[in-house]
Amino acid sequence: MTIYPDFYDAFRCAASRCRHTCCRGWEIDIDADTAARYRALPGPLGDRLRAAIDWDGDTASFRLAEDERCPFLRDDGLCDLIRETGSEDVLCDVCALHPRFFTEVGDVTLAGLGLCCEEACRLLLASRAPLTFLAEDRAVPLSALTGCAFAPEQLRFQPRTDAETARALLEAYARTEPIDDAWTAQLAALRADVPGCVRAMEAYAYDGTVLDRILHYILYRRLDRLETDGPTALARYAQDAVQFVFLTAAVTGDLPEAIRRWSEQIEYSTENVDVLLQ
Repeated sequence: MTIYPDFYDAFRCAASRCRHTCCRGWEIDIDADTAARYRALPGPLGDRLRAAIDWDGDTASFRLAEDERCPFLRDDGLCDLIRETGSEDVLCDVCALHPRFFTEVGDVTLAGLGLCCEEACRLLLASRAPLTFLAEDRAVPLSALTGCAFAPEQLRFQPRTDAETARALLEAYARTEPIDDAWTAQLAALRADVPGCVRAMEAYAYDGTVLDRILHYILYRRLDRLETDGPTALARYAQDAVQFVFLTAAVTGDLPEAIRRWSEQIEYSTENVDVLLQ
């Protein structure tokens, strides 16, 4: 059985409209089947592909430019491989599937969209209804998926706006490995002005249902850790994640970007997830 969040099927890549392309700043590994196709592809495009790939035995990856962009990313934000061939079939698996994820938990596959993608964030925030998941053609809440492993209060987010909470939270996030210099600079600025963070949070107008949607989705993303880490640790991790998103959104005024940056820093790093869970 495969389970999906209620907004999964609405996803379409924003392509040239995306402000934060996934074709820059990420390592792009090429799966073995696609690497074999690229090795055998004839003509000028095949020559371009092979010249743009780092080959290391059985592994292959695109050689990024100095600004960490894919060599086939056009200035208009579109993919030159798709332009040349007219089909997405030319893409390697990671490019074709991103930001989708599929996590095996027993005999169940949890499918979803990584929140480092701004379109995924937009879809998550587009509804003011409680988040549901499609399981065997039924829309069910998170509590039904987990057999009520979480207490009701763990599934509701209540912002904390005191200085002690803000300071402890920022110190915890400072122990994670930074994704880039901008993350380090932002975190340092927040830690240097905790009173300003408190004022921003106290003044921030928020929708509780939307924050609960974020909470439930972050919990869903980590349900593969439920058995090993337990509901209390996972609930604390997710509550702290939404608290961090709430704090940064209050300071910046940009909730979607606060979610997206949190995801880039935490969601895609097993090590950073471990730091926060422990």
